[in-house]
Amino acid sequence: MTGRLTAGMRARTGGAGVVVLGASLAVLLSAPPAHANTQDAELIYECALALDYAADKGASLPVPAGRAMAHFGEVTGNDPKLRQQAEQAIDKTWSDYREENGRKALDRYVRSVAQDCSDLYVELAESESAQTEGQLNSRGTLSAAALRSYATRTGDYGEVANYLVYYYPYGKDLFQPNDDGDLLGQLIVEAGAAGLRRWSDEAIYAIANRHYWQYNPPATRLVDAEYRRRMRMMRQTQAEAQRWAQRAADDRAARARQANAPYVGSLGSGKPYKPKQGSGVVVCPTYKGTGGGTVCKED
Repeated sequence: MTGRLTAGMRARTGGAGVVVLGASLAVLLSAPPAHANTQDAELIYECALALDYAADKGASLPVPAGRAMAHFGEVTGNDPKLRQQAEQAIDKTWSDYREENGRKALDRYVRSVAQDCSDLYVELAESESAQTEGQLNSRGTLSAAALRSYATRTGDYGEVANYLVYYYPYGKDLFQPNDDGDLLGQLIVEAGAAGLRRWSDEAIYAIANRHYWQYNPPATRLVDAEYRRRMRMMRQTQAEAQRWAQRAADDRAARARQANAPYVGSLGSGKPYKPKQGSGVVVCPTYKGTGGGTVCKED
């Protein structure tokens, strides 16, 4: 399917005159690489750089830079030549803008680009969500397309992870179609190390100890690093962490086997998943402010 993300007119001035960022931000969401021209690639790449810049400055936008970068890879086929061209073009444009208008003006401009790009991705996701987010796969769970639409619309990648580890507590059968497992790996890369810190313990421990995708080294490295960071925080050995993950998986599997135990959470209805009392699952909530800290107890 080919889609287009359109935006209102935004002009920027530089030494070479007026360059249009988004008279029509022609972003080919799932077009073959051959359909992505140089201008498309540069626009998407600028979105990625601007979103990354805004995040570094503390802006809280629902769409991470990783989403735009993954999109760039989709429409260019990860062509290193197109990436180099886009990087050089945006670097020159921003340098020219700063030289002519000053650093503060460039800061305002880049932040506005980030906001526009975030709004555009969300707008597209919302326009497609009604048709997409109810799609089921052959197993009767939400399809990869539905999960992607939800993640893009809400920015809540961690909730997608919660959903998948609930329905697949022991990982995925990698010899079966695995679009949703592969999507999980993509979301991990897009979230990055900072984003993974907001994911639930249940999701991180399950993903680190089971198989959810066939081959995605960047996702594997990111999850492993976050898993080990949490083990250090909880002062767990490898064996203790694996037992924690196993008990949590067993509890989710038992709940899923119950006749009236659909997933509950933002992707379902009701409150986020909590393990049953006496399950042996240890929960470590963190409290902020005076007297705060992390307290671990069996739920």
